[in-house]
Amino acid sequence: MTADWRGPVDQLLYSVMFDSVLDDAVVARTARTVLDGRSLTAGPGAYVDAIGAALSSDARLAESFDTPHDEAAFRDFLGRLRHRLEQLRPWPEPAYVRLPVEQWLTFGAARPVAQLGQSLMAVQDRLAQRFERLPGDDGRYGLLLRLNSGHTVAVVGSYQPGPVTLLQRGPGDPATVIAAFQAATGLDRSLIVPTP
Repeated sequence: MTADWRGPVDQLLYSVMFDSVLDDAVVARTARTVLDGRSLTAGPGAYVDAIGAALSSDARLAESFDTPHDEAAFRDFLGRLRHRLEQLRPWPEPAYVRLPVEQWLTFGAARPVAQLGQSLMAVQDRLAQRFERLPGDDGRYGLLLRLNSGHTVAVVGSYQPGPVTLLQRGPGDPATVIAAFQAATGLDRSLIVPTP
């Protein structure tokens, strides 16, 4: 049971580890971050479920990181955060959902649709998502996303100087996929150059 909730609860603990007090402003900010889905990526339902399971357990919840928060304060924060997230229903659909990097193996027929005029580090920082080494690849890194438009894309590149490529998995008009990617991520449209 611990494995089911520990990851999301540890993400929440990490997100508040530099806050000296877990007041209502921190609860509100964390709820917005959960709904935004960029740095706390599991989705609001997963966090609500994880908080419920964690609070009903006897496990220590505030021990994974060195924080100024004792067990009682963190448990209280989680309870208030869960209540706030429940108040915010219905939750908006996230702009994109990160897919497991292992799905790269299903991208065999994916086609490049654009080059991004930024380094891999710049794209990673803008999206607040860590790129992972692609399985079965020769040193490239990727971020696999399902956009709220329904399109599945991969952003692929290297930490060495070179292009960062947007690939489209599945059928569809590349211009539509590019527009959906730009809308979901907020990347500057002028830096997304369609592949000829």
